[in-house]
Amino acid sequence: MEGSRLTEAVKRDIGAAVGGSCSTALEDRICYSFDATDIRGLPDIVVWAESRDQVVAVMKIASQARLPVVPRGAGTGYTGGSIPICGGIALSFEKMTCIVDVNVEARVAVVEPGVVNDDLRSTVERLGLMYPPDPASLKVSTIGGNVAEGAAGPRTVLYGTTRDYVVGLELVMMDGSIVRTGYLAGDSDVAWDPGPLIVGSEGTLSVVTSVALRLTDAPEVTRTYWAEFGSLDGAAAAVAMITADGMPVSVLEIMDGDTLACATEYVRGRAPDTRSEGALLIEVEGAADDIAGMWGRLQPLLEKCGATGCRAASDENERDEIWEIRRSISASLARLGTGKINEDIAVPRSRIPVFIAEMRRISAEVDLPILAFGHAGDGNLHVNIMLDRANQLHMVRARQAVSALFSAALELGGTLSGEHGIGITKAEHLAEELDEAALGVTAAVKRALDPSALLNPDKILSSRPNPWWDGLKAPSVGA
Repeated sequence: MEGSRLTEAVKRDIGAAVGGSCSTALEDRICYSFDATDIRGLPDIVVWAESRDQVVAVMKIASQARLPVVPRGAGTGYTGGSIPICGGIALSFEKMTCIVDVNVEARVAVVEPGVVNDDLRSTVERLGLMYPPDPASLKVSTIGGNVAEGAAGPRTVLYGTTRDYVVGLELVMMDGSIVRTGYLAGDSDVAWDPGPLIVGSEGTLSVVTSVALRLTDAPEVTRTYWAEFGSLDGAAAAVAMITADGMPVSVLEIMDGDTLACATEYVRGRAPDTRSEGALLIEVEGAADDIAGMWGRLQPLLEKCGATGCRAASDENERDEIWEIRRSISASLARLGTGKINEDIAVPRSRIPVFIAEMRRISAEVDLPILAFGHAGDGNLHVNIMLDRANQLHMVRARQAVSALFSAALELGGTLSGEHGIGITKAEHLAEELDEAALGVTAAVKRALDPSALLNPDKILSSRPNPWWDGLKAPSVGA
């Protein structure tokens, strides 16, 4: 990508199009130059869109000026997907926060992309409905970002991911044209629906300005259970047995001993009284009659797998305490190192014990702690490599670990990403999962919908090296 094309004339045009809701101040540009990775890319200008019409105007200006556009939600991503590494426009949707409509009869909500996931959930719950996708970042991540990444969450095992709930989109293409799909197009079945292509495309094909989402009825009964184990292998074995048993599990979260200790101390202000090497958070949902005998069915199974402590949450306060530990994991891990690399591989649920054994082998080989937690119910594990980013040898070993972890997941029939996307950090590994024909189709779609390659450039199909590994000159592992 060539250097900045943000001339004074283009800057004036953008300012006029958005009523001055933009900035080229360095402090503002820095705020939109990073996400949850340590990768940086400075935009030339930040635009805070307030309406679809403003987005259309900005896209037309950018297209004519050949200025890259990077759509941005809350910047919580782990793969660099919203980083403007080629400069251009950081197009923020944080001002487009309207829940336009909730149609209770049709079980559909129409929202702007800047709506925070938890705000939508709270709104529809007051109407007796539920929006199931619940990424760990739900209190800050936006619906637009969830759509871009195809976000999942703990309830995926029963309810599915964001992709399963998008029933309509309003899209602005790079040339400023508007496309409506599904529910937002009148639910017409006459034409091919491009909507499914957009979910998970990380802002590389279009800009989303409105989303129609399917809602469900709230479950009649939810029960929450907690189990700790003397080994992570025991917890992993329990996941496989619970899955095989066919219980109506809506949440099945796993965490290893170090993760559990960190999160518990973070929440309670003190280390746990006793050390456990693995834990499961389990929820079941359904009709009261279906759930009535669930604990009597679940507890023996957990104990058979070596659970050293099992309990059922007795009330909402105890349920909230259990969930607080789970949702505090990412923040709590900061105490284990100056940095971490968080990968969200996914494997078939029955292969989780095998993957965890391989993860431990890799951790010993590279001499770096690798912690595991995540959505065991659908095989989506977050593996965190703990390191000192200033230590060149740590970074070399981390690179080796990432490659080995990806290879292990793929060999077990898994995937590089369960929900975080490809972005910058996984682009160099994509050819390990997709064959030449699949990569060719992906590239053809990109060319068809964004022929000038200005929408979130150098993501997913990028040949650009992962910035994490730039300049590594440390000796190889074992030297």
